[in-house]
Amino acid sequence: MNGPNTTITLTAERRSELEEQIRQTKERKVADRIRVILYKAAGHSHKFIANLLQMGRNQVTHLLQQFNQGGLPALLQPHRAGGSRAKLRVEQQQALKLELKTRIYATAFQVIAWVEKQWGVVYDLSGMHKLLKRLGFSYKKNRLVPSQADPELQRQFVQWLAGLHQPMKPEDRLYWADAVHFKHNAEAGFAWSEVALPHQIPANTGRQRYNVLGAYCIQTHEHLFLLTPDNINQEKLVEFLALLRAKHPGPGQIYLILDNARYHHAQTVQAQARQQRIRLEYLPPYSPNLNPIERLWKFVRKKFFKDRYRDTFAKFCAQLQDFFADLDQYRNELASLLTENFELIPEGWQTPVCA
Repeated sequence: MNGPNTTITLTAERRSELEEQIRQTKERKVADRIRVILYKAAGHSHKFIANLLQMGRNQVTHLLQQFNQGGLPALLQPHRAGGSRAKLRVEQQQALKLELKTRIYATAFQVIAWVEKQWGVVYDLSGMHKLLKRLGFSYKKNRLVPSQADPELQRQFVQWLAGLHQPMKPEDRLYWADAVHFKHNAEAGFAWSEVALPHQIPANTGRQRYNVLGAYCIQTHEHLFLLTPDNINQEKLVEFLALLRAKHPGPGQIYLILDNARYHHAQTVQAQARQQRIRLEYLPPYSPNLNPIERLWKFVRKKFFKDRYRDTFAKFCAQLQDFFADLDQYRNELASLLTENFELIPEGWQTPVCA
């Protein structure tokens, strides 16, 4: 039985014939099947060959079995269910979709192995990529969501927000608020570089932080930011509320939506809000996905931090102040980013299992 310990022995003449066959073929997939035999004959492991040729290990085993059983003609016959020839029945495709929704598969190779184990159908990497796209899947980064979020409370909040907009007058303002703590450091981004020689970005210790308490009005794109090396606490929020009313000295009602940090509910904060005629509203617990300003902080990290090194904390603070002071230069980008289109946690959501 062929397995990971399968051996292939080739004479020098036979090796030359296979190498000549590779030179003559115009199809890379066909050439790679022959390379599997040559690499195995050279003593390489199935894992090494699979990684080198971007195949699944099961496919490497299958090709070696074909060669041992029927030689080169068997190896070069159309690959069983490979590439564009690969076929799953409709019910099998639905089962695969359900599997991908309930379990996390980090690579297409893992999906290839699962499909072969379930139904004995072998896909190559290209064929599996095409199948996954046809089924409506794409390769993207997973997202963290609060494990204790309540889907029903989130739905009720969105309904309440829609009702809040209806009686608002032109002079009223609805602001989304949050605090963020930016570390004095660069963040590495993606860039074209020589193979095995990525660009080197200097890094700081990251121990010093410059904190920002901010509020953003989606309807008018007005904003207010308080930048400080001090901790954001109830005293800073009291100061911020006064600044927000000073920005809008008229009779209009100001709504400020906050998360449930303890100091947001402090008595001094509540008293200042009443004095400044600012109505404080709160997100459901564990619902950062309902606060658009979280997208702004992510935008800042992309624009200000990616691959950008500041050698001193003073320079870092000064440039961050300049960035927020000139935030309107990104108004068109922020107009499409900061909206009240929310991705709600669905009812019955369950934690997916790693494959």
